[in-house]
Amino acid sequence: MADFRTASSLPNNEKQSEESLLLDQANRIADAPKGYFAVHVHLSELRPQYRQPHYIRIAARSFDSLTSAHEATLYILGNADMVLICRDVPINDLDPPVVKLRSLFSEDPLTFGAEGSLDDRFTTWYDLAQAADFGSFLAAAEGLVAAAEDRAKKAREEGDSPHGAMRGEALTPGNLTEVNGRLQGVRIEDLIHQQSAVEVFSGGKGDVVFQEHFVSMFNLRQRIAPEINIFSDAWLFQYLTETVDRRILSVLAQSDFVAMRDDFSVNLNIATVLSPGFQSFHEKARKHASRVVIEIQIIDIFADFPAFTSARDWLQGHGYRVLIDGLNPLALQFFDPGILSADFVKVAWNPEFLAGIPDERVTDMRQAVESVGSHGMILSRADSEAAVEWALGLGIQRFQGHFIDRVVDAMITKGII
Repeated sequence: MADFRTASSLPNNEKQSEESLLLDQANRIADAPKGYFAVHVHLSELRPQYRQPHYIRIAARSFDSLTSAHEATLYILGNADMVLICRDVPINDLDPPVVKLRSLFSEDPLTFGAEGSLDDRFTTWYDLAQAADFGSFLAAAEGLVAAAEDRAKKAREEGDSPHGAMRGEALTPGNLTEVNGRLQGVRIEDLIHQQSAVEVFSGGKGDVVFQEHFVSMFNLRQRIAPEINIFSDAWLFQYLTETVDRRILSVLAQSDFVAMRDDFSVNLNIATVLSPGFQSFHEKARKHASRVVIEIQIIDIFADFPAFTSARDWLQGHGYRVLIDGLNPLALQFFDPGILSADFVKVAWNPEFLAGIPDERVTDMRQAVESVGSHGMILSRADSEAAVEWALGLGIQRFQGHFIDRVVDAMITKGII
């Protein structure tokens, strides 16, 4: 076969980058590539909000069972991409972690293309036993090394901000205590907003399913720490959100459940549900638990599935309803949310869906809706009548979003809700 060996131009650093290690392995298997294949997951092309370190770490853990059971190496690159090199691993064993990744980032358009199709921008597969594929893979690896060197050079010359576009001092363990202290003492009642989830009936009528209660973290930041970028560290920010959870629960625990017109929902971390703080809320809400919906993010579920099942079972066993948030309708072709045994599943609308979807994928999505049930599926971020019509075509009857807010206002004015 052709000689695909190449010399790395990396400097002789004490610690090699993941990119250089990847290229080294490619060079080592060049003479005997039989049985090897590689998968390049292009997470660097995700939208910025999905490239947070917390998400990337969770994504990497999707391959844990594969790398522990087979001869497989995962490289987590500096641009957030991942490359998996496998030897004599059944292709079918790759399906579960790749499907899980697609579901994890299902709200991002990068995952919309069907795997293996010409419009699949999420993954690139290489059969390294094939000369053409090996050559393409080696060229890609060299390109990744060069890009890593360029990023390092730019960081040295210009200084690389780890805080993204958000200005302010970085959140660190050193200032976290002060920020968290401010958060525990600040007034948040006026920062708690509400948004209706509505079921739409024929004849232009509707009914409120629940009112979601949430706090805008951007507004909260302005109140507690405008000089600090609380979003700069995913793990520390997660700690802060658990404090926010407890504050919201303490406010909601003072509600007059009997006088409440509508049921309500609140988005919580799994850790919060399993904490003593939630037990304090439960002491106040236990008689009215059936009116409370607990929303849990799908990425939180993927991070610790056993903890989710424990939280879900406890909540449902005590009368609460559980909602899974953070899915995209197109992810329903890869992932059946019915297996999570939740009461509701919330999927997010994107105008790009109107561009057209192949019939077979629409069929898969409609079947996924049926598995959850028309009363269990909610389309969120519905910003237009077109979004509602599109979802109704899939069998979805419950909606949430700015367009729905206007519809609710109109219904209230007309006295039909």
